Amino acid sequence: MRGSVDRPGRRRRRAACVLLAGALLAPSVPAMAQDIPPPPALGPAELAAIPVAGGTASAGPEGGRDLYLEVFVNGRPMNLITRFTDLGDGVLSADAQELRNSGVLPDGAATSGEVRLDQIPGLGWRLIEPEQTIRFIVPDELLAPHMLDGAGGADGMLDEDGQPVAPQVDHGYGLVLNYGLSFEGYRASGGEIERTNSGSFDARIFMPLGALTHGFLVYQDQGRDYRYRRLDTYWRSAFPGRRMQVQLGDIATRGPGWSRPVRLGGVMVERNFGLRPDLVTLPLPGFEGSAALPSSVEVYSNSIRTYAGEVPEGPFAINDLPFSTGSGVARVVVRDVTGRETVMNLPFLVSDELLRPGTVDFALSAGRPRLGIGSDSDRYAPDVYGVGTLRVGVTNRLTLMAHAEGGKDLTMGGLGATFGVGHWGTASLSFAQSRSDRHGDGRLVDASTQLSLGRTQFSARVTQSSGRFADVASVTADAELVEDELDEFPKHIAQMSFSMPLGPGWGNSASVFWSDASYRGAPDETSFGAAYSQQIWGDSSLTVTAMSLRGEYSDTVVGAQVYVPLGRRRDVSVLAERRDGRLRQYVSASGRSEDRIPGWEWRVQADHGEGANLQGSIARDGTLGRVEVGARLSDKSSSAGLRLDGSVVAAGGGVFLSRRIDDAFAVVDAGAPGVEVMAENRPIGKTGRSGKMLVPDLRAYDANTIAIDPMNLPLDAAVGTTEEIVRPAHHAGAKVDFGVEGSAQEGVIELLNPDGTPLEVGGRVLVNGVDENTLVGFDGEVFALGLQPRNQVAVSYPDGRACTANFDYADEPGTITEIRGVICQ
Repeated sequence: MRGSVDRPGRRRRRAACVLLAGALLAPSVPAMAQDIPPPPALGPAELAAIPVAGGTASAGPEGGRDLYLEVFVNGRPMNLITRFTDLGDGVLSADAQELRNSGVLPDGAATSGEVRLDQIPGLGWRLIEPEQTIRFIVPDELLAPHMLDGAGGADGMLDEDGQPVAPQVDHGYGLVLNYGLSFEGYRASGGEIERTNSGSFDARIFMPLGALTHGFLVYQDQGRDYRYRRLDTYWRSAFPGRRMQVQLGDIATRGPGWSRPVRLGGVMVERNFGLRPDLVTLPLPGFEGSAALPSSVEVYSNSIRTYAGEVPEGPFAINDLPFSTGSGVARVVVRDVTGRETVMNLPFLVSDELLRPGTVDFALSAGRPRLGIGSDSDRYAPDVYGVGTLRVGVTNRLTLMAHAEGGKDLTMGGLGATFGVGHWGTASLSFAQSRSDRHGDGRLVDASTQLSLGRTQFSARVTQSSGRFADVASVTADAELVEDELDEFPKHIAQMSFSMPLGPGWGNSASVFWSDASYRGAPDETSFGAAYSQQIWGDSSLTVTAMSLRGEYSDTVVGAQVYVPLGRRRDVSVLAERRDGRLRQYVSASGRSEDRIPGWEWRVQADHGEGANLQGSIARDGTLGRVEVGARLSDKSSSAGLRLDGSVVAAGGGVFLSRRIDDAFAVVDAGAPGVEVMAENRPIGKTGRSGKMLVPDLRAYDANTIAIDPMNLPLDAAVGTTEEIVRPAHHAGAKVDFGVEGSAQEGVIELLNPDGTPLEVGGRVLVNGVDENTLVGFDGEVFALGLQPRNQVAVSYPDGRACTANFDYADEPGTITEIRGVICQ
């Protein structure tokens, strides 16, 4: 018998009331038994009143009784209460997963379901039933690793898929109009002056159900008449709990790298992992090790500490280490309580081409193709087409893909897979086939890879089609807008790039690239290039490039550039380039202010080729938007222009001018003007006369911390809170109200006895019959809120003394009103 049982008749019982309460909880509930002081000795009467462990539990899985016991492994408390079943004759069983959670590996007997402890080879235990504990003696090979989550997994409730419940999104109502206004003047060599005005606009109406977006242009035609041109119009609703969004109107399809996206007017339902930034969807690396003593573990990637934690003695495993995408070698440092360090290398690969096992990504689109967007012939095709793509994570190293397109005169489908290549990168392989009455049958093979070894990078892609492979883009191409040879899918595309460092420093590198494309009815297009970069002095660098183009247009381009930084915020560069058989030289200088918003930036450039040209611009970025002024001068003409970018927002009970809003924002209500507002601990401005301020550049669906500095609030203002977490939706805003009351009708009342002495400290105070847990302070003073023009105060003491008083109150805005000499009797 490997296990032993201490029954109540064999040794003296001890009270364990806190542990008995754990029997009412679910298995594996955290226990804090080590913090409970030893119970006092009990007499026979008290012992008889204590229920036996599991005595009231229901029958176990094999007809035994359930015991809820605190688990110790090799003398170490696991801080868990786990369910065990007493099968009689000293035999216990438990669920396999609960044993793993408790620190014991049951794999020698079973990997799932109920496991008898006596069938686990090498495991010893002792059940001390009066203490409701079980003490395991576990050899090293049976110790379950101590599990740690490197990504800091989300806490809280889980949904039906076992994922954390989506955090609450802060919705609001409002309107946003992003604008970009251009005013240009042009003078030709003959002296004629032309002026043009144009504007690009992005209008949005948002509400809790979603957002309606409408993009359009307003410009002057050659007759100087103003014209309107629509760009995209769509409604989008997001469902963060399902990590899914629905878009109605103008959409752009998505698919694998070899597919060609098309614009449709219709509907798209797609997975959007950006709706749940708290979830990890990429396979992240982990680390397994063992500590002889309690230790600290630190993980470094690119000399940056990405994880730090504590582990007990024994095996441990860290899952989902938070590395950025790419590959490399991380350094793991294990330091025990004696200061002894062990350093290990951890090769890793993190790629957004792979999905975690069981993770599904999809996009389903259907609609009429949009042709000639942005032109006078903008229209929708008469027929409906559909595009769908699906990706499924099978293992951490394998993700499968399926893609299909169909409609009138088209059926196309393909399958593919992306897999990890060691710790260096990924490779993908896809096959597709199409059928069309117009194009006939066609097939496609696509292979690609992205690899890295340290700072050496390599990528390549080959796409080969046979027959006349067709997709939605080819069967719906507008012959008036697209050249005949480009409306069909390419016959062949091959691309390759390679870059590597030269020497131990970061300033020297070399790279080459090659590309080859073949279209039916058109000459092949081939390009090859190379670049070399050399650090020459300080942070200055020299870059030499060469490129050869062969095809319908052929040329050889050679250039050299010297870049010289002048401090942290200014730089100068000189470029000489030979293109089309002509030599051209450029000299440019640029700079910016220390602060970006509000801040300045400027740029000046002079170039000489066929003629001499000089151009420059200066821009100011502020909380209200961006203003840029530019000019260009040549020996043939001159021009000047003004550009204004920003947005107008109506939301949160106000109208605001702001810089362009492309994601999410919040309207802060601080209750008073001139209050400093901070986002993520960075000061961003002060509230206006209305006590409100618009905060742009927030992360949609993510936790954004917004705070106010109460130092500039009036003295009599009551502040509900000074920091809030807000999660606005994409293309929308939310209101953040800090609950500031401009005047809380507050005051300090001096209460006196009839003889003129202050009331004794500690009396309980009720103001107008309301108990706010207020006490009499020193010198008989009482601070009260919510005062009225006429008030009554009642004071009572524990010894039975009591008194009442009446007083008048008049609010003094901006100060705390003091009321002196109130007699309480």
